[in-house]
Amino acid sequence: MAATRLKWTMVFVAAVAFLSAGSLLAATPAKDAPVKGKTVNINKANEDELVKSVPLISPELAKKIVKYRKDNGNFQTLEELLQVEGFNRDLLRRIKPFLLLEGIGGKDCTC
Repeated sequence: MAATRLKWTMVFVAAVAFLSAGSLLAATPAKDAPVKGKTVNINKANEDELVKSVPLISPELAKKIVKYRKDNGNFQTLEELLQVEGFNRDLLRRIKPFLLLEGIGGKDCTC
């Protein structure tokens, strides 16, 4: 009887762990899942605009982007974002559609 109870307890614990892991994965966007947001000018957006408009940008990363821009001037290319601590190629690839470089090559430039 005790062995049966132990067996069912282990089954229950395993089921709860499995379901919990599934819900955590569902809350995290898949690596290639489409992301939604709003287009912003990377050379003019403030921290709040970056966080609210561009998916996957945390407040900490937004702060680093704005600081980098203040210290080094406007971004000349979107790839220059890779110089910002915390940025990587995968993140840039996923959020690139939401970033503009307006002001470098005219108002319609997306460089």
